[in-house]
Amino acid sequence: MTTSRRTTAARLVAVATTAALTLGLAPGASADEAGAGASASRAGDVAGDGIRDRQLDRLTRAVHEKGAVGVTAELVTPDGTWRGAAGSNELRPRVRATTDARFRAASVSKMFVTVLALQQVERGRWTLDTTLGQALPGVWPEQDAVTLRQLLSHTSGLPEYLTPMVATADTTPKFREIISRRRTDRELVDVAKGQPATKRGEFVYANTNFVLVGMMLERATGRSLESLVERRVLGPTRMTRSEWATTPRTTRPRLKEYARLYEKVEDLSTFHPSMFSGAGALLTTARDLNRFQRALSRGGLVRPSLVRRMRSLTSDGGALGLEYGLGSYRLPDPCAPGRFVYGHDGGSWSTLTVSYASPRGDRRVTASMTGRDYDGKTASAQALSKLAVTALAQTCGGKPVTSTTTPDTSRLAAAG
Repeated sequence: MTTSRRTTAARLVAVATTAALTLGLAPGASADEAGAGASASRAGDVAGDGIRDRQLDRLTRAVHEKGAVGVTAELVTPDGTWRGAAGSNELRPRVRATTDARFRAASVSKMFVTVLALQQVERGRWTLDTTLGQALPGVWPEQDAVTLRQLLSHTSGLPEYLTPMVATADTTPKFREIISRRRTDRELVDVAKGQPATKRGEFVYANTNFVLVGMMLERATGRSLESLVERRVLGPTRMTRSEWATTPRTTRPRLKEYARLYEKVEDLSTFHPSMFSGAGALLTTARDLNRFQRALSRGGLVRPSLVRRMRSLTSDGGALGLEYGLGSYRLPDPCAPGRFVYGHDGGSWSTLTVSYASPRGDRRVTASMTGRDYDGKTASAQALSKLAVTALAQTCGGKPVTSTTTPDTSRLAAAG
């Protein structure tokens, strides 16, 4: 292995354990098979109540032109819906990107697990002060005093499991082998146990928190997390194209999982979602995520007071400056000074996703791309962020009142 390839492998570990999405991590342009070919691009692909927006069409194409293999997006406003897609869903054989493509939403999934936990609170079975020791006795005795609130807000001090799990991946085949192995939640937690904890009460983003909340939910209900998500979230919100993934299989149309490694586009579709578990196993579409955002915002999943609690500032995110609540964070609303939009981003090993909504859910945007870059380029990730931010500004019904920028989430963990 040459020095340059060793350097790239080291970067793969560093970047792979960060949540690329909103700024600064991922894909750059490259003139390879996933490059910008007009014949493989389509934006402004609308249907039904669709509206057209040339600026958003251009920005969608730009995500692909700057290095993404494929991108899909949907913006919902009180005046109608815009949908766009560019690039390719798959490369061999080439399948054009579509607005109904499924993708791995990674840490956007944290909103779903938070909803399930708050449903337990709503039913009176838990409180936000319920401890890990009460809900999962014997699983991590040294951390029995950690509360549900701390887990959902990343203030538990618990260490990350993903970083050490991929730390030995010094070649592409080794990386693929590591991420393709099926794992249990206990195995994930056991990896975290071997890492140093941080100070409880301070914001340190760790996927371990949500793996544990998933385990707590399964212990409390006697049902699998997959069943809980299906019965209590996907069904009520009519998310008919979504599932809580338990195998590498994904049905078409899909944004197949690609990543740029050593200046090549690699197929990572053997990734096993058990590696993310409660931290990020959702498989979904842009339309379905926007349906979730509407249902959540309007009290269709938990009562409005708990939605407000979920979205209330718990931490300023420390050095990240990420204004985090419970499984959700907020950004300034470009249409209303002093107000916010709410949601989450997600970075799997291959895909990057953003999903945000206004407080009542009447304005919402979701965008996702495949073709994450591990060679140090950031252009397509930044382009995806620009697409989402501009789409939000398009919902104002006039000139945006404030400028909106996405936070620097470059230190979040892979399902970030």
